[in-house]
Amino acid sequence: MIRVTTSKVRKLKTEIPSFPRPYHWVRVRLGVSWRKPRGIDNKLRHAFKGYPPTVNIGYRTPRQMRGLHPRGLIPTRVSSIAELELVDPSKQCVIIASNVGAQKFARIEAAASQKGVYVVNGKQKKQDLDNVNKEGE
Repeated sequence: MIRVTTSKVRKLKTEIPSFPRPYHWVRVRLGVSWRKPRGIDNKLRHAFKGYPPTVNIGYRTPRQMRGLHPRGLIPTRVSSIAELELVDPSKQCVIIASNVGAQKFARIEAAASQKGVYVVNGKQKKQDLDNVNKEGE
């Protein structure tokens, strides 16, 4: 596996355009998520000039970069310290499972910081715990 740098991931993400749903800017009730244009006279389907780009296979992320965190690491789900010991800090980052409680979460996070493993959902989980503690007081 080739190590992918953060700058490569960011550059690739900026090169890929957003693909909004056709004519969501005309009809307010339409959402933004992509739908394939299918109409017989649809300008977007015919790729007329002045219309946004449509989804094509050429925009696909390269195989080496697919599924990577923006830091260029492979996200790995962890629910115990034993699973954390199997993680390689140079290639993987950690997402602590949502069903892990507050105390165990703190222990896993402390072990991860000692090992030098990046925790993806560390700050968010702490904020959630702080909000719960404030509401309880």
